[in-house]
Amino acid sequence: MHNVNPCFHIAGCVIATTPEAALVDDCVQWARRYGAEILSQDDRHSLFVHFDAAGAQLVLFGCRAALAQRPPRLRFGFASAVKETGAGGQRAGERGVQQARELAEAAQPGHTLLSSQLGSLLQMAQLEPCERLRPMHLQLVSGRTAAAYAVEPLRAGPAVEPTRA
Repeated sequence: MHNVNPCFHIAGCVIATTPEAALVDDCVQWARRYGAEILSQDDRHSLFVHFDAAGAQLVLFGCRAALAQRPPRLRFGFASAVKETGAGGQRAGERGVQQARELAEAAQPGHTLLSSQLGSLLQMAQLEPCERLRPMHLQLVSGRTAAAYAVEPLRAGPAVEPTRA
């Protein structure tokens, strides 16, 4: 039996608290570097999808980008997507893209939220950030409630006392 890395189809959304064309464009550039296709973009948000991702690098970069500014100005939502193929090629199923958008809208600045399905898939595959996922229920902008995972930030290691000579 051989070990095979699972592939994921990940829909993502980044939203800036105010129009921040340069920040959103930076996110679009790194999403493309990780192999994502950009579905839409303006000076306040972007939607993207990464088909056949071998891991959660897109999610991890989103976590870092969400916390990169002080005060935080970006928030992210990620969901599991379905790859649909047709005459026009491949595209992401609307449900996953909509989930990513709703999670980003519900997130606080500096936070990254994952759909319950994507979070469960990462936990089963034991892929980072699986150990930092905190289950939660949240109110979406539409008024509905949803189960999701919040990604906890990395904790700094314990402070080490300098040794004295």
